[in-house]
Amino acid sequence: MTLVKLIDFLGRGKNNLLKIAIAKHCCKQIASSVFAISTLTIVSVQAAYAAQIFFGEDINTTATGNNENAVRIPHPNADIARNAFFSNLQGVKTETFETFAPNSIITTLNFGTDTAFLSPGLPVVNIPTGTLNGTFPISGNQTVGTNTGTSTVFRIDFSSPQKAFGFYVTDVEIPNNLSLRFLLSDGLSTIDRPVPTQAGTGGANNTGSVTYFGVIDTNNPFISVSFIRNLNTDDGLALDDFTIASTSQINVPEPSSILGIVSLGVLGIGAALKRKL
Repeated sequence: MTLVKLIDFLGRGKNNLLKIAIAKHCCKQIASSVFAISTLTIVSVQAAYAAQIFFGEDINTTATGNNENAVRIPHPNADIARNAFFSNLQGVKTETFETFAPNSIITTLNFGTDTAFLSPGLPVVNIPTGTLNGTFPISGNQTVGTNTGTSTVFRIDFSSPQKAFGFYVTDVEIPNNLSLRFLLSDGLSTIDRPVPTQAGTGGANNTGSVTYFGVIDTNNPFISVSFIRNLNTDDGLALDDFTIASTSQINVPEPSSILGIVSLGVLGIGAALKRKL
């Protein structure tokens, strides 16, 4: 059964009308009797300075008790978000982490003419089958893990300003625990963008869930992105398939409508622009 709701609300400025269509559905993986809960929301934004946000989440319900023994699930919602993100880009490179040695610590990523620097460095984890504490790669056999115990998971600094960034993340187990902080090209202003995950709602064991999150912001080029845990610093996760894009790699959208794929948690999607004095 599909439930569709249409919510209209007016943001700042007379043209900042955000129309949200929310569709919820559940899918059943018959072959292995896996029940995966998915939510899908399509957002149309008409605003002078609105960024395009692409979000899809597939919630894993295969773990038993408090164990981290979840199996891999299909991730159609995350893939839809990824494909929508890529439909706005051209000539981009995606880092899949497959060329790095397993267990190595990486600090530099190459995206063609652009370079990204990771601080701190992230470990490359090889997981050819199954999951490791709920994490697993999306493409190939390798992903990068993250440290626990700190609110700022890590930071990516770019060699030149970027206007788009997207990635997969697995095993976010606490709702709305992850957000991104974009440092703009002026070196002072930041924009915080929440990743509105719903895995773990009500204390459910949703280890092994899959999310895709992408941002295209042609009006606010950025020089770094920080991954931040908002609620629980011990929520370990893994990341895969980083993609960035500069001005020449972004297709010009139709002026009347900008489409993004986001999850049910979109009501918390407003980004806070902070100016540092």
